[in-house]
Amino acid sequence: MVSAGLSASLLTDLHYRDRGGLLLRADSERYCRETLPVAAATAVGLLAVSGSYVLGRQGESGTGLLLYWIGLLLIFVPAGLGLLDPATSRRARITDCLLLGMGLLLAYLILQIHQFVRFDEMLHIRTLHDIRETGRLFTANSGLPVSPRFPGLEVVTNAVAQITRLPPQLSAFLVIVLSRGLLIAGLFLLAEQVTRSAHAAGIAVGIYSCSPQFFFFNAQYSYQTLAVALGVLLLMLVTNEAAGRTETVLAAGAALALTFSHHATSWVFVAILGMVTVAAFTRRDRRTATIFLGITVADLVLVASWAIVSGPLLNRYLGPVFHDAVFQLTGIASGTGETRKISTDSSGTRNPRWETVLIVLSLLIWMATLMPLGPFRRRPAADGRAGAVLRSLRLLQLLYPIALVATIAPKAAEISVRLSTFIFIGLSIITAYSIGWYIENHRRPLRWVVALFGTIAFMGGTLMGSGLDWNRIPGPYLVVADGRSIDSSANAAAQWAARNLPDGAHFAADRELGALLAATGNQYLVIGVPGGGNTGQILFAPSFHAQARDLLRRGQIRYYVIDQRLAEGLPHETYYVVNGEAPKGTRLTHAELGKFDITPGSRRIYDNGAVRIYDVSGLWEDSTSAVRAGR
Repeated sequence: MVSAGLSASLLTDLHYRDRGGLLLRADSERYCRETLPVAAATAVGLLAVSGSYVLGRQGESGTGLLLYWIGLLLIFVPAGLGLLDPATSRRARITDCLLLGMGLLLAYLILQIHQFVRFDEMLHIRTLHDIRETGRLFTANSGLPVSPRFPGLEVVTNAVAQITRLPPQLSAFLVIVLSRGLLIAGLFLLAEQVTRSAHAAGIAVGIYSCSPQFFFFNAQYSYQTLAVALGVLLLMLVTNEAAGRTETVLAAGAALALTFSHHATSWVFVAILGMVTVAAFTRRDRRTATIFLGITVADLVLVASWAIVSGPLLNRYLGPVFHDAVFQLTGIASGTGETRKISTDSSGTRNPRWETVLIVLSLLIWMATLMPLGPFRRRPAADGRAGAVLRSLRLLQLLYPIALVATIAPKAAEISVRLSTFIFIGLSIITAYSIGWYIENHRRPLRWVVALFGTIAFMGGTLMGSGLDWNRIPGPYLVVADGRSIDSSANAAAQWAARNLPDGAHFAADRELGALLAATGNQYLVIGVPGGGNTGQILFAPSFHAQARDLLRRGQIRYYVIDQRLAEGLPHETYYVVNGEAPKGTRLTHAELGKFDITPGSRRIYDNGAVRIYDVSGLWEDSTSAVRAGR
């Protein structure tokens, strides 16, 4: 009897084990069927984007751009279709989200594996360089003075480099990838918490990838890239009703890291937490309101304290931006200002008209999601923390039209596009719930219609956030055009300067060369001159008259790096050196650059054909000595 009972029990156990194994195998097979086509399409898309970059370098920009868009759409469309499908498993949704986010990130980063050549990236590389060289924080960075005060990105990169023994470039690359993974996971989990739907969470990630800054700016080695991921992580953790000690510690760590990573992003998330607190009070949810009030006050104290410490730098950095934005908007309102030209840069270069049409269509699509019509009549509802967060996300979504209006002015457009990073957190989650519900309750072909509109929105958002076509793929040198101005001649000059110029020596250069040399060597870039003026005014001076020499003297500028190709046209990035160097639309001439060769006291010490480096100390050191002797 006992033997028979044991045998029956053993057979039953084996039956359930076998059944469990079959279920596990079936689940794995389903997962592979759902994700492998998306992974294959992403791989082919990356290959196509790589090919477009090769064609761009060979001067085949037209064919290269076509292949570029084919590659991006191969990454976006299959993943988007998988996320829209109600039958897709949760595990496959998360995988599709990561494939989409990482695929688009790698499509951007392929060009950056060996060297960061974007202007903002090179400025942050200088901060990283100073941390590695000195072993200290807060070393002055003249190219971006506020950067050393918010060194979170560079501190993490330095830690990765020390732990893994990887070169700084690959360490920075890895930090960007980890930041993107954190952003995708945090956004998915946040959306899932407030909508109670993995389907909606996946769609939210797909919508967020259509935001203007997702593909381009938030993929750069820049402090906002890490800060946005930390902010989303913080919001996700504090939304969790079941948060315990571990989640509390992680949230505190995210808030602290965010504060020391990026000034604007930390304030935006203080504002979001404040909105959540107000939403909880208006719902008369005293428990939730009390919790979020404590979180908001703690975060506010942290962010405000560091802002006070960094106040002068922040004021000099952000003050002019907001002043110019308000001035331009009021000028446009009064009829005296000039509106921003979409798809046109400061050199007069324009994008094809079809790109402008796509941008406008994408804007109309997002405006339509704000209307309580069709699928968008259905909004998510929740209680407790999730309910308060939902209300604040809805408010973020409603800020979209205001941000859109601000794009009519150049400086206001810079702020508006930056804000879209945060507005799309709310827009993506609220819209995703409506779309998900509508697809689940209507015919299957609707998924393809939504995918079509999503494709338009993705292309329009990417076009809006990445500028003109010359900024998308590599090609021949262009005048002051971000990465298109960094070529072999520029790199050769930067390497020579790093090896041969004295550490700490003051130098001046155009916008792109200045950032490159600052990122490569230990010299000090001078842009603004103490007492007023800037180094761009020296370039535009017809000769080294008294004013130009005075600028050199007050800036203690020993070297001026000149790219002779600057005289070939107007800058594509607004100015040659810095705003205020000359009236808008003024073009540098060969004669103005030639004064460095014909004026006694200016000595050419390096020349590779395109880039020359001059020792200009002889133009001002004698006068400085005379002044000192007179005293």
